Amino acid sequence: MDQEIAANGRREVGLVGLGLMGSAMTGRLVAAGVAVVGFDPVQQAREAHLRNGGEVATSPAEVARRCPVVLLSLPNGQVSAEVLFGVDGVAAGAPDGLLVVDTSTIGPDEAESAAARLAEAGIGFCDAGISGSSNVVARGGSLGIVGGDAAGYARAEPVLAAICREVVHVGGHGDGMRAKLVINAVLTINRFAVAEGLVLAERMGMDAGQMLDVLAASIANSDALGIWGRRMVDRTYEPPASRIRQHNKDAQITLGLGRQYGAPLLVTSQINHVVQMALANGLGDLDNSVVAEVLRMLAGQDVAFRTPDGRGAAGGRRS
Repeated sequence: MDQEIAANGRREVGLVGLGLMGSAMTGRLVAAGVAVVGFDPVQQAREAHLRNGGEVATSPAEVARRCPVVLLSLPNGQVSAEVLFGVDGVAAGAPDGLLVVDTSTIGPDEAESAAARLAEAGIGFCDAGISGSSNVVARGGSLGIVGGDAAGYARAEPVLAAICREVVHVGGHGDGMRAKLVINAVLTINRFAVAEGLVLAERMGMDAGQMLDVLAASIANSDALGIWGRRMVDRTYEPPASRIRQHNKDAQITLGLGRQYGAPLLVTSQINHVVQMALANGLGDLDNSVVAEVLRMLAGQDVAFRTPDGRGAAGGRRS
Protein backbone atom coordinates (compact mmCIF):
# COMPACT_ATOMS: atom_id res chain seq x y z
CA MET A 1 0.00 0.00 0.00
CA ASP A 2 3.04 2.27 0.04
CA GLN A 3 2.25 3.51 -3.47
CA GLU A 4 -0.91 5.09 -2.01
CA ILE A 5 0.95 7.46 0.33
CA ALA A 6 -0.67 10.89 0.22
CA ALA A 7 1.14 14.20 -0.28
CA ASN A 8 1.24 14.72 3.49
CA GLY A 9 3.24 11.52 3.87
CA ARG A 10 0.42 9.43 5.36
CA ARG A 11 -1.20 6.37 3.91
CA GLU A 12 -4.82 7.40 3.37
CA VAL A 13 -7.79 5.37 2.21
CA GLY A 14 -11.31 6.68 1.76
CA LEU A 15 -14.39 4.75 2.85
CA VAL A 16 -17.96 5.75 2.01
CA GLY A 17 -20.54 3.83 4.04
CA LEU A 18 -19.80 3.37 7.74
CA GLY A 19 -22.37 0.76 8.71
CA LEU A 20 -21.74 -2.77 10.00
CA MET A 21 -19.28 -3.75 7.27
CA GLY A 22 -17.78 -0.30 6.78
CA SER A 23 -16.95 0.11 10.46
CA ALA A 24 -15.45 -3.39 10.58
CA MET A 25 -13.21 -2.53 7.62
CA THR A 26 -12.24 0.75 9.30
CA GLY A 27 -11.05 -1.14 12.35
CA ARG A 28 -8.79 -3.36 10.24
CA LEU A 29 -7.32 -0.43 8.29
CA VAL A 30 -6.71 1.75 11.33
CA ALA A 31 -4.97 -1.18 13.04
CA ALA A 32 -2.71 -1.42 9.98
CA GLY A 33 -1.69 2.23 10.39
CA VAL A 34 -3.92 3.64 7.65
CA ALA A 35 -5.67 7.00 7.98
CA VAL A 36 -9.29 6.25 7.00
CA VAL A 37 -11.21 9.25 5.71
CA GLY A 38 -14.88 8.26 5.93
CA PHE A 39 -18.31 9.56 5.04
CA ASP A 40 -21.82 8.41 5.91
CA PRO A 41 -25.07 10.39 5.82
CA VAL A 42 -25.96 9.08 9.29
CA GLN A 43 -24.50 11.26 12.04
CA GLN A 44 -24.20 8.39 14.54
CA ALA A 45 -22.14 6.43 12.02
CA ARG A 46 -19.79 9.39 11.51
CA GLU A 47 -19.40 9.83 15.26
CA ALA A 48 -18.62 6.13 15.70
CA HIS A 49 -16.05 6.38 12.91
CA LEU A 50 -14.29 9.18 14.79
CA ARG A 51 -14.30 7.12 17.99
CA ASN A 52 -12.80 4.21 16.06
CA GLY A 53 -9.83 6.32 15.00
CA GLY A 54 -11.02 7.51 11.60
CA GLU A 55 -11.41 10.97 10.09
CA VAL A 56 -14.68 12.33 8.70
CA ALA A 57 -15.31 14.10 5.39
CA THR A 58 -18.36 16.19 4.51
CA SER A 59 -19.22 14.34 1.28
CA PRO A 60 -18.11 11.48 -1.00
CA ALA A 61 -16.51 14.12 -3.23
CA GLU A 62 -14.29 15.29 -0.37
CA VAL A 63 -13.31 11.69 0.37
CA ALA A 64 -12.22 11.32 -3.27
CA ARG A 65 -10.26 14.58 -3.23
CA ARG A 66 -8.31 13.47 -0.16
CA CYS A 67 -7.61 9.81 -0.93
CA PRO A 68 -6.05 7.95 -3.88
CA VAL A 69 -8.17 4.85 -3.18
CA VAL A 70 -11.83 5.00 -2.13
CA LEU A 71 -13.73 1.98 -0.81
CA LEU A 72 -17.51 1.83 -0.96
CA SER A 73 -19.58 -0.20 1.52
CA LEU A 74 -23.20 0.58 0.68
CA PRO A 75 -26.65 -1.05 0.88
CA ASN A 76 -27.26 -1.69 -2.83
CA GLY A 77 -26.36 -0.79 -6.39
CA GLN A 78 -28.68 2.20 -6.58
CA VAL A 79 -27.06 3.86 -3.58
CA SER A 80 -23.63 2.98 -4.96
CA ALA A 81 -24.44 4.72 -8.25
CA GLU A 82 -25.72 7.80 -6.43
CA VAL A 83 -22.57 8.00 -4.31
CA LEU A 84 -20.39 7.66 -7.40
CA PHE A 85 -22.21 9.92 -9.86
CA GLY A 86 -24.59 12.12 -7.88
CA VAL A 87 -24.15 15.69 -6.67
CA ASP A 88 -21.03 15.82 -4.46
CA GLY A 89 -20.36 12.23 -5.47
CA VAL A 90 -17.02 10.49 -5.80
CA ALA A 91 -16.67 11.29 -9.51
CA ALA A 92 -17.23 15.00 -8.83
CA GLY A 93 -14.21 15.17 -6.55
CA ALA A 94 -11.98 12.66 -8.29
CA PRO A 95 -8.34 13.63 -8.92
CA ASP A 96 -6.24 12.00 -11.61
CA GLY A 97 -5.47 8.36 -10.86
CA LEU A 98 -8.30 7.71 -8.39
CA LEU A 99 -9.22 4.05 -7.84
CA VAL A 100 -12.70 3.09 -6.60
CA VAL A 101 -13.08 -0.31 -4.93
CA ASP A 102 -16.76 -1.15 -4.44
CA THR A 103 -17.18 -3.73 -1.68
CA SER A 104 -20.97 -3.37 -1.69
CA THR A 105 -22.88 -6.46 -2.87
CA ILE A 106 -24.40 -5.21 -6.12
CA GLY A 107 -25.47 -6.78 -9.39
CA PRO A 108 -22.63 -7.77 -11.75
CA ASP A 109 -24.22 -5.64 -14.47
CA GLU A 110 -24.21 -2.65 -12.09
CA ALA A 111 -20.50 -3.19 -11.44
CA GLU A 112 -19.78 -3.36 -15.18
CA SER A 113 -21.77 -0.18 -15.80
CA ALA A 114 -19.98 1.70 -13.01
CA ALA A 115 -16.59 0.59 -14.35
CA ALA A 116 -17.43 1.84 -17.86
CA ARG A 117 -18.73 5.23 -16.67
CA LEU A 118 -15.78 5.80 -14.37
CA ALA A 119 -13.30 4.82 -17.08
CA GLU A 120 -14.68 7.63 -19.26
CA ALA A 121 -13.64 10.04 -16.49
CA GLY A 122 -10.22 8.45 -16.07
CA ILE A 123 -11.13 6.72 -12.81
CA GLY A 124 -10.18 3.11 -12.10
CA PHE A 125 -12.65 0.61 -10.65
CA CYS A 126 -12.71 -2.82 -9.03
CA ASP A 127 -15.70 -4.71 -7.64
CA ALA A 128 -14.56 -6.52 -4.52
CA GLY A 129 -16.87 -8.89 -2.72
CA ILE A 130 -15.99 -9.32 0.97
CA SER A 131 -16.97 -12.81 2.07
CA GLY A 132 -17.76 -12.83 5.77
CA SER A 133 -20.08 -11.15 8.25
CA SER A 134 -19.03 -7.93 9.96
CA ASN A 135 -17.77 -9.94 12.93
CA VAL A 136 -15.62 -12.09 10.65
CA VAL A 137 -14.28 -8.98 8.91
CA ALA A 138 -13.48 -7.32 12.23
CA ARG A 139 -11.28 -10.20 13.32
CA GLY A 140 -9.51 -10.44 9.96
CA GLY A 141 -11.10 -13.68 8.76
CA SER A 142 -12.76 -12.50 5.55
CA LEU A 143 -11.94 -13.30 1.93
CA GLY A 144 -11.68 -10.55 -0.69
CA ILE A 145 -12.87 -11.54 -4.18
CA VAL A 146 -11.90 -8.95 -6.78
CA GLY A 147 -13.13 -8.29 -10.30
CA GLY A 148 -11.36 -5.77 -12.54
CA ASP A 149 -8.34 -5.30 -14.75
CA ALA A 150 -4.83 -6.24 -13.68
CA ALA A 151 -3.74 -2.65 -13.01
CA GLY A 152 -6.71 -1.97 -10.75
CA TYR A 153 -6.21 -5.22 -8.88
CA ALA A 154 -2.54 -4.46 -8.30
CA ARG A 155 -3.53 -1.26 -6.47
CA ALA A 156 -6.57 -2.70 -4.69
CA GLU A 157 -4.88 -5.86 -3.39
CA PRO A 158 -2.60 -4.29 -0.72
CA VAL A 159 -5.49 -2.20 0.62
CA LEU A 160 -7.79 -5.22 0.82
CA ALA A 161 -4.96 -7.31 2.28
CA ALA A 162 -5.05 -5.03 5.34
CA ILE A 163 -8.70 -6.06 5.78
CA CYS A 164 -8.91 -9.68 4.61
CA ARG A 165 -7.02 -12.89 5.43
CA GLU A 166 -6.74 -13.56 1.68
CA VAL A 167 -7.45 -11.66 -1.54
CA VAL A 168 -8.06 -13.33 -4.90
CA HIS A 169 -8.49 -11.90 -8.41
CA VAL A 170 -11.31 -13.83 -10.10
CA GLY A 171 -11.65 -12.02 -13.44
CA GLY A 172 -12.89 -8.85 -15.09
CA HIS A 173 -15.38 -6.22 -13.98
CA GLY A 174 -18.47 -7.84 -12.42
CA ASP A 175 -16.77 -11.15 -11.70
CA GLY A 176 -16.05 -10.19 -8.09
CA MET A 177 -19.78 -9.82 -7.57
CA ARG A 178 -20.58 -13.04 -9.44
CA ALA A 179 -18.22 -15.00 -7.20
CA LYS A 180 -19.52 -13.31 -4.03
CA LEU A 181 -23.12 -14.17 -4.91
CA VAL A 182 -22.23 -17.82 -5.53
CA ILE A 183 -20.54 -17.93 -2.11
CA ASN A 184 -23.60 -16.31 -0.51
CA ALA A 185 -25.92 -18.88 -2.10
CA VAL A 186 -23.93 -21.80 -0.72
CA LEU A 187 -23.57 -20.17 2.71
CA THR A 188 -27.30 -19.47 2.90
CA ILE A 189 -28.06 -23.15 2.37
CA ASN A 190 -25.55 -24.11 5.08
CA ARG A 191 -27.03 -21.63 7.55
CA PHE A 192 -30.57 -22.79 6.87
CA ALA A 193 -29.52 -26.43 7.29
CA VAL A 194 -28.25 -25.57 10.79
CA ALA A 195 -31.59 -23.93 11.65
CA GLU A 196 -33.61 -26.87 10.36
CA GLY A 197 -31.51 -29.38 12.25
CA LEU A 198 -31.65 -27.52 15.56
CA VAL A 199 -35.41 -26.96 15.37
CA LEU A 200 -35.91 -30.64 14.55
CA ALA A 201 -33.85 -31.55 17.62
CA GLU A 202 -35.98 -29.25 19.77
CA ARG A 203 -39.20 -30.73 18.43
CA MET A 204 -37.95 -34.20 19.31
CA GLY A 205 -37.40 -33.06 22.90
CA MET A 206 -33.61 -32.88 22.69
CA ASP A 207 -31.43 -30.20 24.22
CA ALA A 208 -30.49 -27.82 21.39
CA GLY A 209 -27.26 -26.72 23.06
CA GLN A 210 -26.07 -30.27 23.43
CA MET A 211 -27.06 -31.00 19.85
CA LEU A 212 -25.02 -28.00 18.73
CA ASP A 213 -21.97 -29.53 20.41
CA VAL A 214 -22.66 -32.89 18.80
CA LEU A 215 -22.95 -31.29 15.37
CA ALA A 216 -19.70 -29.40 15.91
CA ALA A 217 -17.93 -32.69 16.67
CA SER A 218 -19.44 -34.45 13.66
CA ILE A 219 -18.85 -34.47 9.93
CA ALA A 220 -21.75 -32.00 9.68
CA ASN A 221 -19.64 -29.24 11.26
CA SER A 222 -19.26 -26.05 9.21
CA ASP A 223 -18.36 -22.38 9.47
CA ALA A 224 -22.09 -21.63 9.37
CA LEU A 225 -22.59 -23.78 12.45
CA GLY A 226 -19.83 -21.95 14.29
CA ILE A 227 -20.99 -18.48 13.31
CA TRP A 228 -24.78 -18.84 13.70
CA GLY A 229 -25.52 -22.01 15.69
CA ARG A 230 -25.11 -20.48 19.16
CA ARG A 231 -27.28 -17.48 18.21
CA MET A 232 -30.04 -19.89 17.14
CA VAL A 233 -29.79 -21.90 20.37
CA ASP A 234 -29.67 -18.84 22.64
CA ARG A 235 -32.19 -16.95 20.48
CA THR A 236 -30.02 -13.82 20.46
CA TYR A 237 -30.28 -11.91 17.19
CA GLU A 238 -29.01 -8.49 18.25
CA PRO A 239 -26.66 -6.90 17.56
CA PRO A 240 -26.68 -8.39 14.08
CA ALA A 241 -23.52 -9.53 12.34
CA SER A 242 -25.46 -9.25 9.08
CA ARG A 243 -29.12 -8.25 8.73
CA ILE A 244 -31.70 -10.47 7.14
CA ARG A 245 -33.06 -7.61 5.01
CA GLN A 246 -29.60 -7.27 3.45
CA HIS A 247 -29.54 -11.01 2.87
CA ASN A 248 -32.87 -10.67 1.06
CA LYS A 249 -31.44 -7.97 -1.20
CA ASP A 250 -28.52 -10.20 -2.13
CA ALA A 251 -30.80 -13.21 -2.65
CA GLN A 252 -32.98 -11.28 -5.09
CA ILE A 253 -29.89 -10.51 -7.19
CA THR A 254 -28.87 -14.18 -7.09
CA LEU A 255 -32.33 -15.42 -8.07
CA GLY A 256 -32.34 -12.93 -10.94
CA LEU A 257 -29.01 -14.29 -12.17
CA GLY A 258 -30.42 -17.80 -12.00
CA ARG A 259 -33.28 -16.77 -14.27
CA GLN A 260 -30.94 -14.85 -16.57
CA TYR A 261 -28.53 -17.74 -17.07
CA GLY A 262 -30.96 -20.63 -16.79
CA ALA A 263 -29.44 -22.02 -13.58
CA PRO A 264 -31.94 -23.80 -11.30
CA LEU A 265 -31.74 -22.38 -7.77
CA LEU A 266 -34.28 -24.69 -6.17
CA VAL A 267 -33.07 -24.56 -2.56
CA THR A 268 -32.25 -20.85 -2.68
CA SER A 269 -35.78 -20.16 -3.91
CA GLN A 270 -37.39 -22.20 -1.13
CA ILE A 271 -35.27 -20.57 1.57
CA ASN A 272 -36.29 -17.16 0.27
CA HIS A 273 -39.91 -17.94 1.18
CA VAL A 274 -38.78 -18.26 4.82
CA VAL A 275 -36.84 -15.00 4.50
CA GLN A 276 -40.02 -13.28 3.28
CA MET A 277 -41.85 -14.58 6.37
CA ALA A 278 -39.13 -13.09 8.55
CA LEU A 279 -39.51 -9.72 6.84
CA ALA A 280 -43.33 -9.86 7.12
CA ASN A 281 -42.99 -10.44 10.88
CA GLY A 282 -40.82 -7.35 11.36
CA LEU A 283 -37.51 -9.19 11.73
CA GLY A 284 -35.63 -7.51 8.89
CA ASP A 285 -33.08 -5.69 11.08
CA LEU A 286 -32.16 -8.80 13.07
CA ASP A 287 -29.32 -11.20 12.36
CA ASN A 288 -29.62 -13.70 9.51
CA SER A 289 -29.82 -16.52 12.06
CA VAL A 290 -33.37 -15.41 12.91
CA VAL A 291 -34.57 -17.81 10.19
CA ALA A 292 -34.57 -20.33 13.05
CA GLU A 293 -37.39 -18.32 14.67
CA VAL A 294 -39.50 -18.51 11.53
CA LEU A 295 -39.16 -22.30 11.64
CA ARG A 296 -40.14 -22.24 15.32
CA MET A 297 -43.18 -20.12 14.47
CA LEU A 298 -44.18 -22.62 11.79
CA ALA A 299 -43.76 -25.38 14.36
CA GLY A 300 -46.03 -23.52 16.82
CA GLN A 301 -43.37 -22.84 19.43
CA ASP A 302 -43.41 -19.90 21.82
CA VAL A 303 -41.61 -16.79 20.65
CA ALA A 304 -39.03 -15.86 23.28
CA PHE A 305 -37.53 -12.73 21.73
CA ARG A 306 -38.68 -9.28 20.65
CA THR A 307 -38.43 -7.44 17.35
CA PRO A 308 -36.32 -4.24 17.15
CA ASP A 309 -39.46 -2.10 17.58
CA GLY A 310 -40.14 -3.85 20.91
CA ARG A 311 -43.53 -5.24 19.97
CA GLY A 312 -42.61 -8.94 19.94
CA ALA A 313 -43.05 -11.35 17.07
CA ALA A 314 -46.21 -13.30 16.39
CA GLY A 315 -46.08 -16.99 17.20
CA GLY A 316 -47.97 -19.77 18.82
CA ARG A 317 -47.30 -22.18 21.64
CA ARG A 318 -45.41 -25.39 21.11
CA SER A 319 -47.75 -28.34 21.17
